Amino acid sequence: MQMFREVADIQTADMLKLPVPKVNYHNVKTKPSQIQTEMVAGLAKRAEKIRARLVKPQFDNMLKVTNDGRQLALDQRLIDPMLPDDPNSKVNACVDNIYRIWEEHADTRAAQLVFSDLSTPKNDGTFNIYDDIREKLIARGIPAEQVRFIHEANTDAQKKELFAKVRSGEVRVLLGSTPKMGAGTNVQDRLIAIHNCDCPVATLGCRTDFADIQNKKNVEVTDNGKIII
Repeated sequence: MQMFREVADIQTADMLKLPVPKVNYHNVKTKPSQIQTEMVAGLAKRAEKIRARLVKPQFDNMLKVTNDGRQLALDQRLIDPMLPDDPNSKVNACVDNIYRIWEEHADTRAAQLVFSDLSTPKNDGTFNIYDDIREKLIARGIPAEQVRFIHEANTDAQKKELFAKVRSGEVRVLLGSTPKMGAGTNVQDRLIAIHNCDCPVATLGCRTDFADIQNKKNVEVTDNGKIII
């Protein structure tokens, strides 16, 4: 890096002070269900046993507790798919926002990005919020071809084609994870909103999600990733 500085003049965004559009951030708060509240109490008891060394690390540990807590905060069905779909969950709040913005910007065919790292599609029939969100949006009237997953594009050529459809307005809702869609996603032409269903573990990922959208005006960023624990 020192050698690079000898031949390059590094200027950060703060130093350049270039004009960028205002981003409107919205923190969407949801109340935990009774089931979630009871499960959080169970997580606390597990943590107490771990601290007291009453359980072996290979059977339970704080990493497992933390991961279960993050999944529980997103949707209780990630812990047990047989649990009911809470109408006030973060996922359903996100669906409400996606549909509202889709409907409000039908004339411009504006696009939206939806991020989730905790519950990506596996294509094995197991519950995940990607399929859940898409099914609910289609049920509300959004055409199926307008709701796509970044995971459907496995090659650079397929990604290029998918991104082109987002820019043209053919695809208006694109769901993906931070590793697959957090940077280098050239879809900003019609981008109007980003929805964060959960927060990535790597702090850098939280910011790269917003890089492209700042090239547009009147954008919204909704954060459904508040941990309830």
